[in-house]
Amino acid sequence: MCPGAGLANKIVTLALGSLIQCFDWGRVNGQEIDMTEGPEMAMRKVVPLRAMCHLRPVMNKLLTELKD
Repeated sequence: MCPGAGLANKIVTLALGSLIQCFDWGRVNGQEIDMTEGPEMAMRKVVPLRAMCHLRPVMNKLLTELKD
């Protein structure tokens, strides 16, 4: 096993949590998500998911205060 696996797991968890907490997420075109899977072993989606993120107002205020 890789000696850095535990650290990598914590970093990925922190990064994902920060993305969820700091941004509002939505679909680009507003349509339903197509969950059709491709024939590959990795079960890749036929139509890739496209997402748009907007900084949450509370985070914008916090970052502005930290900047000053």
